[in-house]
Amino acid sequence: MSKNTADHYKTLGLPATASAEDIRNAYLALVRLHPPDADADKFREIYSAYQVLSEPLVQAMQLLKQSEEPDLHAIVAEAEKTICRIPKLALLALGDSA
Repeated sequence: MSKNTADHYKTLGLPATASAEDIRNAYLALVRLHPPDADADKFREIYSAYQVLSEPLVQAMQLLKQSEEPDLHAIVAEAEKTICRIPKLALLALGDSA
């Protein structure tokens, strides 16, 4: 079972309103505290949270999996707030006809 996005923010110790830079900085700080060779399980948890929160497409796909009736436009709008933009091909894959 995958964790929800709120759990990923909690893993990194961030509020849900954190910016992409905040996410990156929290990830780097936590990796220094929990290097993979010292605490592999904690490192995997931190890396997984960072991967989802730093990639808009990965985050959008996770939101789709969690929702029984996903609001595609809300997911895309949320992903567009980040520095990266979702490629048009990814939008088509999500079913957006715009």
